[in-house]
Amino acid sequence: MRKKITSVALAVIFSLSMAGVSLAAKCKGKVESVESGKVVITVDDKCDLKCGQDVEIKTKRRMIEGC
Repeated sequence: MRKKITSVALAVIFSLSMAGVSLAAKCKGKVESVESGKVVITVDDKCDLKCGQDVEIKTKRRMIEGC
């Protein structure tokens, strides 16, 4: 009985953690300018961003050709 309760509890916790990850907004844009700690980004599509909201920016990795 304890094993069943534990497995159900772990399944619920896993499901809720995955639901939180899927709620993250994804917006695409282009960096227009960078000046002493300020970055100006033009967003391509509609995003629900507000002034002063914290965002995380992930950069694309560029391929480097070898010799």
